[in-house]
Amino acid sequence: MQRSSFAFVKLRSAATLLALLALAAVCPAQSPDEEERFVVIKARKIIPVSGKEVEDGMIVLVNGKVRSIGKGLEFPRNAKVIDASGWVVMPGLINPHTRYGLPRYGRMGVQGQLSVADELVLQPDDFDGLVRAGFTTVGLIPTGAGVPGRATVAHTGGDVKARILAEKSYLNVLSDKATLRGAFERAKAEIDKVDKAKKDFDEKQKQDAAQKAASAPASAPASQPASQPASAPASAPASQPAFQPPPIDPAVQPLVDLIQKKDGIFAMVELSGASDVLHINQVLDKYESARAYVLRNPLQTNLYQVAETLGEKKARVCVWPMLNRLPNSAERLPLVRDLCKAGCEVTLVPLNDSAPEHARVLQRAADLVRDGWDREEALKSVTLHPARLLGLDKRLGTIEKDKDADFIMLDADPLDPRARVRAVMIAGELVYRDEEAE
Repeated sequence: MQRSSFAFVKLRSAATLLALLALAAVCPAQSPDEEERFVVIKARKIIPVSGKEVEDGMIVLVNGKVRSIGKGLEFPRNAKVIDASGWVVMPGLINPHTRYGLPRYGRMGVQGQLSVADELVLQPDDFDGLVRAGFTTVGLIPTGAGVPGRATVAHTGGDVKARILAEKSYLNVLSDKATLRGAFERAKAEIDKVDKAKKDFDEKQKQDAAQKAASAPASAPASQPASQPASAPASAPASQPAFQPPPIDPAVQPLVDLIQKKDGIFAMVELSGASDVLHINQVLDKYESARAYVLRNPLQTNLYQVAETLGEKKARVCVWPMLNRLPNSAERLPLVRDLCKAGCEVTLVPLNDSAPEHARVLQRAADLVRDGWDREEALKSVTLHPARLLGLDKRLGTIEKDKDADFIMLDADPLDPRARVRAVMIAGELVYRDEEAE
């Protein structure tokens, strides 16, 4: 199989010409120095995740974004054609919660002003192990105890300068109930400080206005002799000074944003037991804070006890792709399936940050499907759901028109244990190709 080839599409009829003209008509306007770069992928099967699978289909890309998906599509004769006719194409995998390749440290306390971007110096091959495993996007987390900072979202390959998708994403929380409550109380005190300053400012403005009114000269008589010239118009009142709020402690600014329900910020809480979920929810519910959960579900776990509680909240949860068991028992526990059935939006994350474990995620997902989990949900759990969790679902997670061309190409169905990632595309560029597939 060739990495790429060029196809020359002949205009066999007027209908073909009209179809190409129609395709050009829907293209966005280009600046004079910007050309439309067409790439066409021919695949044995396309799994868009957002809709029906397409056998022997094509994907037309323009400037790194999806233009169309289907069979027998028209495209310009100068388009670059990638022959993946023996392979399966699907969206790139996404891990929203990892420290792959980053040093370990023990950051303590509330450090919301920090993000992984502060420590990140990207190199071209930093994520090669993840690329080979089929992961095109990662959420890189700060770690430690308490509230160690905010995650940074990045592509795993492609132009180093363009890899960062979000410097400051969610707030990572590794905290007990008391510590988290104290952090929120600090944030609430900062809000109260600003509110009090605004109240004092408004009161002073009222007092100043009253004093000026009291000290103003009496108004002129209503009638004046005809010979007396009219008095000059009164000067416009001086502009009022604008309120300058006192600065908020940067360490708790993200928590302030959570309390004030700012867009684009939520808490990602790492938990390992049912009681942890209940205790942390008592704090977060008080402030109605947006959140998602990383549930550390070992082989034997009691997290099934809070499946319904999480489902009622339509919670977004990240879990290990494992076939669990009840505590102190050999009885099988379908935790992932139960969370999904309860109403949670499930994202599967590797058991650890190693490249080999990333490479096993699809195999582990296949085990869950063979145990009764829905295939469509399994595929969404490594593509669309993590993209939605990161707030990037308008760009990533499915193969749809106008979305980024982040794809992986496999030599078999992704849930076939024998499937191997043969090529990876990020933003329309091939960043990896298995040499053995030549």
